[in-house]
Amino acid sequence: MKEKNSKRLANLSLLVATCGFAATAPFQSKLLQILSGGFEAALVGGLADWFAVTAMFRHPLGIPIPHTALLPKNRKKITDSILNTLNNQWLSKESLIEKVEEREWIHQGISAFEQLVENEESRNKMIHSIKQFGMSIQDETIEKFLLNSFKPTIDSISSQRLLSNAVDTVIEKEWDSKTYEFLINKIVETVSLPHIKELIGKEVIQFIERKFFMIKAFLPMIGEEKITEFIHSGLLDLLSELKDPNSDRRNFILSFIRMEAQKNKSNENIIRQLDEWKHKGYEYLVDQAIKLFRNKINDEEFILNTIQKIIIFTKNSNWIDNVELSFKKLLINTIEKYHHKIGDLVKYNIEKLSTEEITDLLENKIGKDITWIRVNGAVCGFIIGLILTTLRMIFT
Repeated sequence: MKEKNSKRLANLSLLVATCGFAATAPFQSKLLQILSGGFEAALVGGLADWFAVTAMFRHPLGIPIPHTALLPKNRKKITDSILNTLNNQWLSKESLIEKVEEREWIHQGISAFEQLVENEESRNKMIHSIKQFGMSIQDETIEKFLLNSFKPTIDSISSQRLLSNAVDTVIEKEWDSKTYEFLINKIVETVSLPHIKELIGKEVIQFIERKFFMIKAFLPMIGEEKITEFIHSGLLDLLSELKDPNSDRRNFILSFIRMEAQKNKSNENIIRQLDEWKHKGYEYLVDQAIKLFRNKINDEEFILNTIQKIIIFTKNSNWIDNVELSFKKLLINTIEKYHHKIGDLVKYNIEKLSTEEITDLLENKIGKDITWIRVNGAVCGFIIGLILTTLRMIFT
Protein backbone atom coordinates (compact mmCIF):
# COMPACT_ATOMS: atom_id res chain seq x y z
CA MET A 1 0.00 0.00 0.00
CA LYS A 2 2.83 2.41 0.90
CA GLU A 3 4.63 1.48 -2.33
CA LYS A 4 1.52 2.22 -4.40
CA ASN A 5 1.01 5.53 -2.59
CA SER A 6 4.62 6.61 -3.20
CA LYS A 7 4.43 5.64 -6.88
CA ARG A 8 1.11 7.43 -7.25
CA LEU A 9 2.57 10.54 -5.60
CA ALA A 10 5.66 10.39 -7.86
CA ASN A 11 3.50 10.11 -10.97
CA LEU A 12 1.25 12.88 -9.67
CA SER A 13 4.24 15.19 -9.11
CA LEU A 14 5.41 14.54 -12.68
CA LEU A 15 1.90 15.19 -14.02
CA VAL A 16 1.62 18.44 -12.03
CA ALA A 17 5.00 19.60 -13.33
CA THR A 18 4.00 18.79 -16.92
CA CYS A 19 0.61 20.48 -16.69
CA GLY A 20 2.06 23.46 -14.85
CA PHE A 21 4.77 23.96 -17.45
CA ALA A 22 2.29 23.62 -20.32
CA ALA A 23 -0.13 26.07 -18.67
CA THR A 24 2.42 28.80 -17.82
CA ALA A 25 4.89 28.60 -20.73
CA PRO A 26 2.80 30.62 -23.30
CA PHE A 27 2.40 33.64 -21.03
CA GLN A 28 4.92 36.50 -20.69
CA SER A 29 3.92 37.64 -17.22
CA LYS A 30 6.94 37.71 -14.93
CA LEU A 31 5.16 35.75 -12.22
CA LEU A 32 3.99 33.13 -14.68
CA GLN A 33 7.45 32.98 -16.25
CA ILE A 34 8.96 32.34 -12.82
CA LEU A 35 6.39 29.57 -12.23
CA SER A 36 7.05 28.23 -15.73
CA GLY A 37 10.77 28.03 -14.91
CA GLY A 38 9.97 26.19 -11.71
CA PHE A 39 7.65 23.71 -13.43
CA GLU A 40 10.19 23.21 -16.22
CA ALA A 41 12.94 22.38 -13.73
CA ALA A 42 10.53 20.14 -11.79
CA LEU A 43 9.68 18.31 -15.03
CA VAL A 44 13.34 17.85 -15.94
CA GLY A 45 14.25 16.74 -12.38
CA GLY A 46 11.32 14.34 -12.14
CA LEU A 47 12.03 12.79 -15.55
CA ALA A 48 15.75 12.49 -14.79
CA ASP A 49 15.11 10.81 -11.46
CA TRP A 50 12.47 8.56 -13.03
CA PHE A 51 15.03 7.50 -15.60
CA ALA A 52 17.67 6.91 -12.91
CA VAL A 53 15.35 4.90 -10.66
CA THR A 54 13.94 2.85 -13.53
CA ALA A 55 17.40 2.23 -14.98
CA MET A 56 18.43 0.46 -11.77
CA PHE A 57 15.85 -2.28 -12.30
CA ARG A 58 15.03 -2.43 -16.02
CA HIS A 59 15.34 -0.65 -19.38
CA PRO A 60 13.29 2.61 -19.36
CA LEU A 61 10.31 2.25 -21.74
CA GLY A 62 11.79 -1.13 -22.74
CA ILE A 63 14.54 0.57 -24.77
CA PRO A 64 17.94 -1.19 -24.27
CA ILE A 65 19.83 2.00 -23.47
CA PRO A 66 23.45 1.37 -22.36
CA HIS A 67 24.08 1.28 -18.61
CA THR A 68 20.44 0.61 -17.75
CA ALA A 69 18.85 -2.46 -16.08
CA LEU A 70 21.88 -2.44 -13.80
CA LEU A 71 20.66 -4.95 -11.21
CA PRO A 72 19.63 -7.69 -13.68
CA LYS A 73 22.85 -7.26 -15.67
CA ASN A 74 25.01 -7.51 -12.56
CA ARG A 75 23.06 -10.32 -10.93
CA LYS A 76 26.10 -12.60 -10.52
CA LYS A 77 28.25 -9.80 -9.09
CA ILE A 78 25.51 -8.79 -6.67
CA THR A 79 24.95 -12.42 -5.62
CA ASP A 80 28.68 -12.99 -5.09
CA SER A 81 28.94 -9.75 -3.12
CA ILE A 82 26.00 -10.73 -0.92
CA LEU A 83 27.47 -14.18 -0.28
CA ASN A 84 30.92 -12.75 0.40
CA THR A 85 29.52 -10.18 2.85
CA LEU A 86 27.31 -12.80 4.48
CA ASN A 87 30.07 -15.40 4.90
CA ASN A 88 32.94 -13.08 5.81
CA GLN A 89 31.28 -10.19 7.66
CA TRP A 90 27.68 -10.48 8.80
CA LEU A 91 27.68 -14.22 9.54
CA SER A 92 31.36 -15.04 9.46
CA LYS A 93 32.52 -18.26 11.09
CA GLU A 94 34.58 -16.31 13.64
CA SER A 95 31.69 -14.03 14.65
CA LEU A 96 29.33 -16.98 15.11
CA ILE A 97 31.88 -18.86 17.23
CA GLU A 98 32.47 -15.71 19.28
CA LYS A 99 28.74 -15.38 19.93
CA VAL A 100 28.54 -19.03 20.93
CA GLU A 101 31.40 -18.65 23.41
CA GLU A 102 29.94 -15.43 24.87
CA ARG A 103 26.68 -16.99 26.04
CA GLU A 104 26.07 -19.40 28.89
CA TRP A 105 23.57 -21.52 27.01
CA ILE A 106 22.75 -24.17 29.61
CA HIS A 107 22.68 -21.73 32.54
CA GLN A 108 20.45 -19.33 30.62
CA GLY A 109 18.20 -22.20 29.59
CA ILE A 110 17.85 -23.33 33.21
CA SER A 111 17.15 -19.76 34.35
CA ALA A 112 14.51 -19.31 31.65
CA PHE A 113 12.90 -22.62 32.60
CA GLU A 114 12.97 -21.63 36.28
CA GLN A 115 11.18 -18.36 35.45
CA LEU A 116 8.50 -20.33 33.61
CA VAL A 117 8.00 -22.52 36.68
CA GLU A 118 7.76 -19.46 38.95
CA ASN A 119 5.05 -17.92 36.76
CA GLU A 120 1.69 -19.32 37.86
CA GLU A 121 0.07 -19.35 34.43
CA SER A 122 2.98 -21.00 32.64
CA ARG A 123 3.49 -23.40 35.57
CA ASN A 124 -0.14 -24.55 35.41
CA LYS A 125 0.10 -25.01 31.64
CA MET A 126 3.31 -27.00 32.05
CA ILE A 127 1.82 -29.29 34.70
CA HIS A 128 -1.34 -29.72 32.63
CA SER A 129 0.74 -30.65 29.57
CA ILE A 130 2.77 -33.17 31.58
CA LYS A 131 -0.43 -34.73 32.94
CA GLN A 132 -1.95 -34.95 29.47
CA PHE A 133 1.21 -36.50 28.08
CA GLY A 134 1.38 -39.01 30.94
CA MET A 135 -2.28 -39.96 30.58
CA SER A 136 -1.80 -40.50 26.85
CA ILE A 137 0.80 -43.21 27.53
CA GLN A 138 -0.81 -46.65 27.41
CA ASP A 139 -0.06 -49.38 29.96
CA GLU A 140 1.23 -51.54 27.11
CA THR A 141 3.76 -48.84 26.24
CA ILE A 142 5.09 -48.74 29.80
CA GLU A 143 5.23 -52.53 29.92
CA LYS A 144 7.04 -52.64 26.58
CA PHE A 145 9.55 -50.04 27.79
CA LEU A 146 10.25 -52.03 30.96
CA LEU A 147 10.40 -55.21 28.91
CA ASN A 148 13.04 -53.77 26.59
CA SER A 149 14.93 -52.11 29.43
CA PHE A 150 15.01 -54.68 32.22
CA LYS A 151 13.68 -58.04 30.98
CA PRO A 152 16.84 -58.93 29.00
CA THR A 153 18.95 -58.18 32.07
CA ILE A 154 16.70 -60.27 34.32
CA ASP A 155 16.61 -63.15 31.82
CA SER A 156 20.38 -63.04 31.44
CA ILE A 157 20.78 -63.83 35.13
CA SER A 158 21.25 -67.61 35.44
CA SER A 159 19.26 -69.01 38.34
CA GLN A 160 21.82 -71.79 38.80
CA ARG A 161 24.68 -69.30 38.88
CA LEU A 162 22.67 -67.07 41.21
CA LEU A 163 22.10 -70.00 43.56
CA SER A 164 25.74 -71.09 43.39
CA ASN A 165 27.01 -67.56 44.03
CA ALA A 166 24.57 -67.16 46.92
CA VAL A 167 25.80 -70.38 48.57
CA ASP A 168 29.46 -69.42 48.06
CA THR A 169 28.86 -65.92 49.44
CA VAL A 170 27.01 -67.24 52.51
CA ILE A 171 29.85 -69.64 53.30
CA GLU A 172 32.62 -67.14 52.49
CA LYS A 173 31.08 -64.39 54.61
CA GLU A 174 30.20 -66.95 57.34
CA TRP A 175 26.60 -65.81 57.25
CA ASP A 176 25.58 -69.40 58.03
CA SER A 177 27.51 -69.25 61.32
CA LYS A 178 26.06 -65.86 62.16
CA THR A 179 22.54 -67.06 61.37
CA TYR A 180 23.13 -70.19 63.44
CA GLU A 181 24.34 -68.13 66.43
CA PHE A 182 21.41 -65.74 66.04
CA LEU A 183 18.93 -68.63 66.15
CA ILE A 184 20.63 -70.24 69.17
CA ASN A 185 20.55 -66.92 71.05
CA LYS A 186 16.87 -66.47 70.23
CA ILE A 187 16.14 -70.02 71.43
CA VAL A 188 18.02 -69.34 74.68
CA GLU A 189 16.03 -66.11 75.20
CA THR A 190 12.75 -67.89 74.51
CA VAL A 191 13.51 -70.92 76.65
CA SER A 192 14.49 -68.66 79.56
CA LEU A 193 11.04 -67.09 79.68
CA PRO A 194 9.14 -68.38 82.78
CA HIS A 195 5.98 -69.46 80.98
CA ILE A 196 8.01 -71.22 78.25
CA LYS A 197 10.10 -72.96 80.91
CA GLU A 198 6.89 -74.15 82.64
CA LEU A 199 5.34 -75.20 79.32
CA ILE A 200 8.38 -77.31 78.37
CA GLY A 201 8.34 -79.02 81.77
CA LYS A 202 4.66 -79.92 81.45
CA GLU A 203 5.06 -81.24 77.92
CA VAL A 204 8.00 -83.45 78.93
CA ILE A 205 6.15 -84.83 81.97
CA GLN A 206 3.06 -85.56 79.87
CA PHE A 207 5.23 -87.30 77.30
CA ILE A 208 6.84 -89.47 80.01
CA GLU A 209 3.42 -90.32 81.46
CA ARG A 210 2.18 -91.44 78.03
CA LYS A 211 5.23 -93.43 76.96
CA PHE A 212 6.98 -94.65 80.07
CA PHE A 213 4.53 -96.30 82.51
CA MET A 214 7.26 -97.66 84.75
CA ILE A 215 8.72 -94.23 85.36
CA LYS A 216 5.31 -92.60 85.74
CA ALA A 217 4.95 -94.04 89.28
CA PHE A 218 8.10 -92.29 90.44
CA LEU A 219 7.20 -88.84 89.10
CA PRO A 220 5.20 -87.72 92.19
CA MET A 221 8.14 -88.67 94.38
CA ILE A 222 10.48 -86.39 92.42
CA GLY A 223 8.01 -83.55 91.91
CA GLU A 224 7.10 -81.64 88.73
CA GLU A 225 9.07 -78.57 89.77
CA LYS A 226 12.33 -80.47 90.12
CA ILE A 227 11.75 -82.31 86.85
CA THR A 228 11.05 -79.01 85.07
CA GLU A 229 14.15 -77.42 86.56
CA PHE A 230 16.24 -80.45 85.60
CA ILE A 231 14.98 -80.44 82.01
CA HIS A 232 15.40 -76.67 81.69
CA SER A 233 18.93 -76.81 83.06
CA GLY A 234 19.86 -79.63 80.69
CA LEU A 235 18.38 -77.74 77.73
CA LEU A 236 20.37 -74.60 78.58
CA ASP A 237 23.54 -76.66 78.91
CA LEU A 238 22.91 -78.16 75.48
CA LEU A 239 22.30 -74.74 73.93
CA SER A 240 25.42 -73.38 75.61
CA GLU A 241 27.43 -76.21 74.12
CA LEU A 242 25.94 -75.55 70.68
CA LYS A 243 27.08 -71.91 70.98
CA ASP A 244 30.67 -72.86 71.86
CA PRO A 245 32.92 -72.33 68.75
CA ASN A 246 34.98 -75.34 69.77
CA SER A 247 31.97 -77.60 70.24
CA ASP A 248 32.01 -80.75 68.11
CA ARG A 249 28.24 -80.70 67.91
CA ARG A 250 28.24 -77.09 66.69
CA ASN A 251 30.89 -77.82 64.06
CA PHE A 252 29.03 -80.95 62.99
CA ILE A 253 25.78 -79.02 62.50
CA LEU A 254 27.50 -76.24 60.51
CA SER A 255 29.40 -78.78 58.40
CA PHE A 256 26.15 -80.57 57.67
CA ILE A 257 24.45 -77.29 56.68
CA ARG A 258 27.32 -76.34 54.35
CA MET A 259 27.47 -79.80 52.82
CA GLU A 260 23.74 -79.74 52.08
CA ALA A 261 24.03 -76.22 50.66
CA GLN A 262 26.83 -77.33 48.32
CA LYS A 263 24.73 -80.29 47.18
CA ASN A 264 21.77 -78.03 46.36
CA LYS A 265 23.79 -75.73 44.07
CA SER A 266 22.50 -77.72 41.09
CA ASN A 267 19.15 -78.75 42.53
CA GLU A 268 16.74 -78.55 39.59
CA ASN A 269 13.69 -78.02 41.77
CA ILE A 270 15.27 -75.03 43.49
CA ILE A 271 16.50 -73.62 40.15
CA ARG A 272 13.03 -74.03 38.62
CA GLN A 273 11.50 -72.33 41.64
CA LEU A 274 13.95 -69.43 41.28
CA ASP A 275 13.00 -69.07 37.60
CA GLU A 276 9.34 -68.89 38.57
CA TRP A 277 10.11 -66.29 41.24
CA LYS A 278 12.03 -64.21 38.70
CA HIS A 279 9.09 -64.26 36.29
CA LYS A 280 6.53 -63.50 39.00
CA GLY A 281 8.80 -60.84 40.46
CA TYR A 282 9.11 -59.13 37.07
CA GLU A 283 5.34 -59.18 36.55
CA TYR A 284 4.84 -57.78 40.04
CA LEU A 285 7.37 -54.99 39.45
CA VAL A 286 5.74 -54.06 36.12
CA ASP A 287 2.30 -53.97 37.73
CA GLN A 288 3.56 -51.83 40.63
CA ALA A 289 5.46 -49.52 38.27
CA ILE A 290 2.32 -48.89 36.19
CA LYS A 291 0.23 -48.23 39.31
CA LEU A 292 2.87 -45.87 40.69
CA PHE A 293 3.10 -44.03 37.37
CA ARG A 294 -0.69 -43.61 37.14
CA ASN A 295 -0.84 -42.39 40.71
CA LYS A 296 2.00 -39.89 40.42
CA ILE A 297 1.08 -38.51 36.99
CA ASN A 298 -2.22 -37.23 38.43
CA ASP A 299 -0.54 -35.71 41.49
CA GLU A 300 0.09 -32.04 40.59
CA GLU A 301 2.02 -31.42 43.80
CA PHE A 302 4.32 -34.36 43.05
CA ILE A 303 4.91 -33.10 39.49
CA LEU A 304 5.75 -29.59 40.72
CA ASN A 305 8.04 -30.90 43.48
CA THR A 306 9.80 -33.15 40.97
CA ILE A 307 10.37 -30.24 38.58
CA GLN A 308 11.72 -28.07 41.39
CA LYS A 309 14.00 -30.85 42.61
CA ILE A 310 15.35 -31.34 39.09
CA ILE A 311 16.06 -27.59 38.82
CA ILE A 312 17.81 -27.48 42.21
CA PHE A 313 19.80 -30.63 41.46
CA THR A 314 20.82 -29.31 38.04
CA LYS A 315 21.86 -25.89 39.38
CA ASN A 316 23.91 -27.42 42.20
CA SER A 317 25.52 -30.14 40.11
CA ASN A 318 29.22 -29.93 39.39
CA TRP A 319 28.74 -31.45 35.95
CA ILE A 320 26.66 -28.52 34.68
CA ASP A 321 29.85 -26.70 33.66
CA ASN A 322 31.00 -29.77 31.77
CA VAL A 323 27.64 -29.92 30.01
CA GLU A 324 28.00 -26.22 29.13
CA LEU A 325 31.46 -26.81 27.64
CA SER A 326 30.28 -29.89 25.77
CA PHE A 327 27.28 -28.03 24.35
CA LYS A 328 29.45 -25.11 23.22
CA LYS A 329 31.91 -27.55 21.67
CA LEU A 330 29.03 -29.21 19.82
CA LEU A 331 27.78 -25.86 18.49
CA ILE A 332 31.28 -24.79 17.46
CA ASN A 333 31.93 -28.10 15.69
CA THR A 334 28.59 -27.74 13.92
CA ILE A 335 29.51 -24.20 12.80
CA GLU A 336 32.94 -25.38 11.64
CA LYS A 337 31.40 -28.23 9.68
CA TYR A 338 28.33 -26.59 8.19
CA HIS A 339 29.15 -22.86 8.01
CA HIS A 340 29.52 -23.04 4.22
CA LYS A 341 25.96 -24.35 4.05
CA ILE A 342 24.65 -20.87 4.96
CA GLY A 343 26.13 -19.38 1.79
CA ASP A 344 25.10 -22.42 -0.24
CA LEU A 345 21.52 -22.12 1.00
CA VAL A 346 21.34 -18.39 0.24
CA LYS A 347 22.91 -18.95 -3.18
CA TYR A 348 20.50 -21.79 -3.93
CA ASN A 349 17.47 -19.65 -3.05
CA ILE A 350 18.76 -16.68 -5.06
CA GLU A 351 19.53 -18.82 -8.12
CA LYS A 352 16.10 -20.42 -7.82
CA LEU A 353 14.54 -17.01 -8.58
CA SER A 354 14.35 -15.69 -12.13
CA THR A 355 15.82 -12.31 -13.00
CA GLU A 356 12.33 -10.84 -13.22
CA GLU A 357 11.43 -12.24 -9.79
CA ILE A 358 14.59 -10.77 -8.24
CA THR A 359 13.84 -7.41 -9.87
CA ASP A 360 10.28 -7.44 -8.52
CA LEU A 361 11.56 -8.51 -5.09
CA LEU A 362 14.06 -5.64 -4.91
CA GLU A 363 11.49 -3.16 -6.18
CA ASN A 364 9.01 -4.29 -3.54
CA LYS A 365 11.58 -4.07 -0.74
CA ILE A 366 13.46 -0.88 -1.60
CA GLY A 367 11.53 0.54 -4.56
CA LYS A 368 9.03 2.38 -2.35
CA ASP A 369 11.87 4.32 -0.74
CA ILE A 370 13.67 4.89 -4.05
CA THR A 371 10.42 6.17 -5.60
CA TRP A 372 10.60 9.11 -3.22
CA ILE A 373 13.72 10.16 -5.15
CA ARG A 374 11.41 11.04 -8.04
CA VAL A 375 9.17 13.10 -5.78
CA ASN A 376 12.14 14.83 -4.17
CA GLY A 377 13.68 15.43 -7.61
CA ALA A 378 10.52 17.14 -8.85
CA VAL A 379 10.13 19.25 -5.69
CA CYS A 380 13.80 20.24 -5.56
CA GLY A 381 13.76 20.94 -9.31
CA PHE A 382 10.72 23.19 -8.89
CA ILE A 383 12.34 25.18 -6.07
CA ILE A 384 15.67 25.49 -7.87
CA GLY A 385 13.83 26.45 -11.10
CA LEU A 386 12.01 29.24 -9.26
CA ILE A 387 15.28 30.55 -7.82
CA LEU A 388 17.24 30.37 -11.11
CA THR A 389 14.43 31.94 -13.17
CA THR A 390 14.07 34.75 -10.63
CA LEU A 391 17.83 35.41 -10.67
CA ARG A 392 17.92 35.36 -14.48
CA MET A 393 15.09 37.88 -14.66
CA ILE A 394 16.80 40.12 -12.10
CA PHE A 395 20.14 40.15 -13.89
CA THR A 396 18.62 40.53 -17.39
